[in-house]
Amino acid sequence: MLVVAILIAAVALPALLSALWSGLHVLIFLGRPATTLSELGQLGDFFGGHTAALVGSLTLLAVLFFSYHSGKQQQQFFERQSEDTQRLAQRQYFLDGLNVIAQWDLKSPGCDQTMRLLDYYARVALDATDEELLLLLNTVITAEVRRNLEGKKGTFKSTNYPFACEALERIGPLRERDGRAQRERRRNDPNPSTPGVPAALRR
Repeated sequence: MLVVAILIAAVALPALLSALWSGLHVLIFLGRPATTLSELGQLGDFFGGHTAALVGSLTLLAVLFFSYHSGKQQQQFFERQSEDTQRLAQRQYFLDGLNVIAQWDLKSPGCDQTMRLLDYYARVALDATDEELLLLLNTVITAEVRRNLEGKKGTFKSTNYPFACEALERIGPLRERDGRAQRERRRNDPNPSTPGVPAALRR
């Protein structure tokens, strides 16, 4: 865009300077100013012909400028929409997986199938940029699953389920940080008598 603007200015400015110099030369250095309609018409044609290129160049520059920025804004909008769609799809996929883990754990708490699924979705949560997935993963880490991961049933599971163990280690500090943020929001809440309702909805 900057290169196009420089090229247009390089073409338009010489025409403007030529028109100004020629007009001053006609009006000042060649004697009296034009007084008849014919002379004024010729002078107007002279300036109009020289400035038309400048006005056209400026118009083209304005069109290119606004078209460029409009296209850039549209591209950013579509990129944000695509990212939001991918994030929602990932969240739904993750929730479906947690539902399967919960069903297996209800049938047989802490069974191998539960642990394998938990390890897989723990890897998904660790690779994602959304830390809330780890908090969601914590909802299916039941007491039996936690005992498996901590090795309290006689077998140490970090070698079998490394991603689940790593996720469990990260969930603790994450919950503490989230809890502090929640307490800070409640402390700054002007209406603490209605917890869980955004302040904007209470007005």
